[in-house]
Amino acid sequence: MKRFFLTTFLSLFLIAFLILPIFAGNVVFSQEPQKDSQEVKKAKVLHFTRSQGFEHGPAKLLEDGTTISGNALKKYLAAKNIELVETQDGRLFDGDLSRYDAFTFYTSGNLEEEKGSRNETAHAISADGLKNLFAVVRAGKGFVGIHSATDSHCKQKGEDGIDLYTAFIGARFVSHGPQQVATAIATEPIQIPWVKALPDGKDVVHEEWYAMKQYNKDLHVVLVQQTEGMKGDPYNRPPFPSTWIRKDGNGRVAYATYGHDNKFWEKDDNLKKYGDLIEWSVGRFEWDTTPNLDKVTPNAEQLPPPKPKN
Repeated sequence: MKRFFLTTFLSLFLIAFLILPIFAGNVVFSQEPQKDSQEVKKAKVLHFTRSQGFEHGPAKLLEDGTTISGNALKKYLAAKNIELVETQDGRLFDGDLSRYDAFTFYTSGNLEEEKGSRNETAHAISADGLKNLFAVVRAGKGFVGIHSATDSHCKQKGEDGIDLYTAFIGARFVSHGPQQVATAIATEPIQIPWVKALPDGKDVVHEEWYAMKQYNKDLHVVLVQQTEGMKGDPYNRPPFPSTWIRKDGNGRVAYATYGHDNKFWEKDDNLKKYGDLIEWSVGRFEWDTTPNLDKVTPNAEQLPPPKPKN
């Protein structure tokens, strides 16, 4: 009798162990792969690299129709579910831009001037094309300027006399000194992932550091260029913004001074600098864009004194 009860008990226990979890959906082999509830929505970015002024190596068209900067960003962003497409044809901006979630510019010179294009596939942006770009960004798209993007301008000017593209990106290039190791210091609060990883909030790297003017008052400065000890007349001035973000209507605009030479684009740590900005521009991150220009760089518009005439 005891053996009968023991056998029955073991049988019932075995049945309960194998059958009940199936109904509960907890048996490992019966589970379907769980879907990430935070699955990232795919985004598409247009990388525009037409040069009318100086043509940087990373923005130069290769034989296959791509660029070094574009290839590097394309590979990096693919892992972030972001597709990047390249063009040097500014006429594209006359068309439907709704297919893109953001735009990256590694450009130089007059965006509206056709003369000076470096190859037969590179073309200027029309006045209407620029207005189209500004409009779609203000409606909610993203924009990220790379290095010489502030060394770009347009013919159209606002009531303040500043060209509309400069007002859009946030500042205008003045000049630069020799490439050198220099320091950019993060402002508080530190929000951007790659900036958070900087030792003591300082980015000490070798770069061609751009000096700029005509800063928008609505900039949220991310990194401040430390000019003390730098070589070259362009840096004979107080600290000034080198990386920033800003809201433009419902859109998001960012700029960083990095990326002058080809080697920059070979390292993931460098690509993350622009990768984070691009992800923010397409809505992946929420960052504070409260203007802080006057607080963190109160003398940003103080340019070097003019050289004495001989």
